[in-house]
Amino acid sequence: AVAGAGSMASYKTTIVLNRFCLPDPGAYPELSEAVSKQKLDDAETFAIESLSSVASAWPVLLGSFFVSVMLGYLFLVLLRHCAEPLIYVTMLGCIVGFGILGIYLLANAGTLSQQLSESMKTDVEFPKALTEHEEAITKGAGLVSFALAGVTVCFACCFHHSIAVGSACVEVACDTIFEMPSLLLLPVIKAFFKGFVSLVLLLGFVDLYSTSRISDGTDGTAPHLEHSNEQRAELLFYMLMSFWILCFINALYQFIVAYGVAEYYYTPYDHDHEKDVGCCALWDGLYYGLVSHGGSLALGSLLIAILQVFQKVIQHAKKTNDETGGNKVVDCLLCACLCCVSCCKDMVEYIDKNAYIDIVITSNNFCEAAQDAVAMIVELGGAMAVLNGATFVFTFFGTIFIMLGAGAFTYIVSSQGTFADQTSEFDVSNPIAPTLVACMIGMLVALSFMHVFDMTSDTLLYCYGYDMHHGRPTSTAPTALKELVHGSDN
Repeated sequence: AVAGAGSMASYKTTIVLNRFCLPDPGAYPELSEAVSKQKLDDAETFAIESLSSVASAWPVLLGSFFVSVMLGYLFLVLLRHCAEPLIYVTMLGCIVGFGILGIYLLANAGTLSQQLSESMKTDVEFPKALTEHEEAITKGAGLVSFALAGVTVCFACCFHHSIAVGSACVEVACDTIFEMPSLLLLPVIKAFFKGFVSLVLLLGFVDLYSTSRISDGTDGTAPHLEHSNEQRAELLFYMLMSFWILCFINALYQFIVAYGVAEYYYTPYDHDHEKDVGCCALWDGLYYGLVSHGGSLALGSLLIAILQVFQKVIQHAKKTNDETGGNKVVDCLLCACLCCVSCCKDMVEYIDKNAYIDIVITSNNFCEAAQDAVAMIVELGGAMAVLNGATFVFTFFGTIFIMLGAGAFTYIVSSQGTFADQTSEFDVSNPIAPTLVACMIGMLVALSFMHVFDMTSDTLLYCYGYDMHHGRPTSTAPTALKELVHGSDN
């Protein structure tokens, strides 16, 4: 609330974009409309209250981060000892979960928004775009849930051989991770550091975006931010630099993991058939990655950042075309361009990952390492396909497992106790919004864990293929890895 001087009455306000102070549209819709010259009492109010619920639930979101970390470690432990049974149990859980969700959505079609409003204890209405077609949207979501359950069943049946063959190598990769304790801390460090950098970059983008001039509404449209060509160029450049920074963090992360795993691979077995790896391998990887190969990592990450910017520009152009009438020819061309750019980005990311492994082994520059990586991908195509198929399955279901765990924890905690008390400073009027944010946190943490064993398995396979290609002894290679490569050849 804002208290005026003298006899001026106080009224509740809402901060928008960290720049404007407007009368709260939920409490004073007419006054808010008079000040902002547009109606804000439906979708905008729903979004504002959702964001305020996220801010109030920060202790729960912090707890969801630690829950995600614990679930990530639990998943790695299970992968190490029972990879194949775990994936089938996880898939069974997903099938049952999607089935129950589909039944719930179909049973509550048309009444779901009313139930959510009652549980959120708020009078704010949902956006009309949702409520007008609520029954159709809910039924559609229910059918999608059933379809996902069916796809999961087909997935389990069709990829049974890949799961069985790749599971052994995944267990070897997990053994490698647990043999190097510092590698276990890397996912947490990456998730925290990259999340912090992403938040800082996002806040900077919002501040830069909000510096544009605001129209006064005299042209008949609602007040909005107007960007000059110079400001658009600044936003585009900021996006490129932001993507480049984040891609460089990913590249450095992959290089560090590859360096530690390569040192583990080339360490000979002792008389107990174990490997004694030093504790400073990852710190050595960080040093050499920044000092000796920083330029190669920067070049590889720049290529991905440029393609990401092209991707966002095409998506914005497609959205603009849809809003201005939707020319079908233009829409078709933009979709084709978007598919090409997305395909190129995926290819570059895969080549980059293997190029960083080659740099670890040979100390080549990026261009030479990328050429060697392409040749190695062709030579080990069958083994890489089997291993990547298995790691994709574990990554997909492991991410879902951690996301659902973080989301369930947040929803349960934010729906009761202090967070359900309207007199508390931590009152959460809408537990759905914090739950979605917690799922995003869980996804980021899960991908950090999943990328560790994905990069570990790829590095082990690449090192073995490099030794075979150059006629070097392979006595340090794990047995399961040899069976994977020669089994795929046969």
